[in-house]
Amino acid sequence: MSTQEKTIKSDNNHSFISSNDNWKVDYSKAYKIASPNYTIGRLAPISGLVLHGTAGGGTIEWFLNPASKVSAHYVVGQDGKITQMVSEANTAWHAGVVSHNSILANKGNPNSYCIGIEFSLNDIRNRYPNIDTYFHDEISIGRICPGPNFPKTLFRS
Repeated sequence: MSTQEKTIKSDNNHSFISSNDNWKVDYSKAYKIASPNYTIGRLAPISGLVLHGTAGGGTIEWFLNPASKVSAHYVVGQDGKITQMVSEANTAWHAGVVSHNSILANKGNPNSYCIGIEFSLNDIRNRYPNIDTYFHDEISIGRICPGPNFPKTLFRS
């Protein structure tokens, strides 16, 4: 393990290595825990948000696990703590396969042009005022994320 890496222990005593990479958080109130699951750079400018709802704890540990092959730019805990896991300059692996009947069908991989958040972060809207918001169940039709009771219309306004 290099001096730029640190071990993060999950609740069930599994250990994962998190590279510090050499990036600073984009949102000043976020804590940095770098996921190994991302692609360096972006293929398109940021133009959207994809919001995900997490079913419970362990999200950060899951995003630190290379075998999971998933990540998001931000994780917002139930206590309101915001953790940035991937630089906004890089592509997080959060949106998965776009369904043929999705609102994003034929628009390429949304990972390339969207910021992935495990729930909300209003500062991004201040920095990208014309950003569109997409919910995971609008990309992968049939998914239940963020959930049927999530106030999508209110959140978009």
